[in-house]
Amino acid sequence: MLLCYVHGFLSGPTAAKAKALQAYLQEHEPTVQFWALDFPDTPREAFASLQSQLSTWRQEHPQESMVLVGSSMGGFFSTLLGAQLACKMVLLNPCTHPQKYFRYLIGPQHNQLTDRHFELTADMLPYLQQLDKDTVIRPELTQVYLGGQDEVLDYRLSLLRYNNCDIRFVPDEDHAFTHNFAALIPEIMRFAHAQ
Repeated sequence: MLLCYVHGFLSGPTAAKAKALQAYLQEHEPTVQFWALDFPDTPREAFASLQSQLSTWRQEHPQESMVLVGSSMGGFFSTLLGAQLACKMVLLNPCTHPQKYFRYLIGPQHNQLTDRHFELTADMLPYLQQLDKDTVIRPELTQVYLGGQDEVLDYRLSLLRYNNCDIRFVPDEDHAFTHNFAALIPEIMRFAHAQ
């Protein structure tokens, strides 16, 4: 099995949740491969890079299972990619309707985790809107974790969008699951292994 961490906007492959997942797997499930994906910050380039990386891995390992763990914007991308690749996905405070969120972020950006500078432009919004429109929810492949104290995204939008999925509501968690993400990992792995 390959477990892929798909980070959120202004994050990266060395995010705290990626490190926590890697540490857990090294200690408890060393046979599970871990891959914290690195990809560009702008939407079109990010999605193209993710599609390319994951499709290539799938072609090279057709018999192995793949599980995506996507956080925030990475949860949005994982929803699309999981449906395309027919693999399980675990979504952590997934971004829904990102075009509505990103319209407030137009302008220069700096990803402090990767030290990359880039710009979000208004012409990126129609692309996000099209991706959003094309989204297919696969409830049988999807587990969703929502923090009740999410200060970035409105978790109620995810409750509506993923209403037929396995949703785990964590009342005291924030957007980044900073309080006790490690405690959720065994549950995530049970879902990953379930037939």
